[in-house]
Amino acid sequence: MAFPSREFGDQEYEDDAAISAFAGKKNFPGILMKLGNILGDQAPEVWKFFKAETGAPDPTWNFKGKFLVSKNGSVSVPTKLEKDIEALMKEEVVEE
Repeated sequence: MAFPSREFGDQEYEDDAAISAFAGKKNFPGILMKLGNILGDQAPEVWKFFKAETGAPDPTWNFKGKFLVSKNGSVSVPTKLEKDIEALMKEEVVEE
């Protein structure tokens, strides 16, 4: 998921259509959320959930806020992104 925001030096495009077009050109494979805020109380509920689950602070710059969600639903903050993703891809699903 990507959470576009203009909170970091207004570096993001100004509207969802332009953001979507750019993401399409870059072959972004994930879910693109609507342009909005990710800092403080105005953040989307899913972003607030990720932060609450991990204890992560608000990001200080764009592309700094990263979360990984396991196949079993646990949320983590990556320390070595590629290695952490590879480990999650190998993870077995636990049936409850």
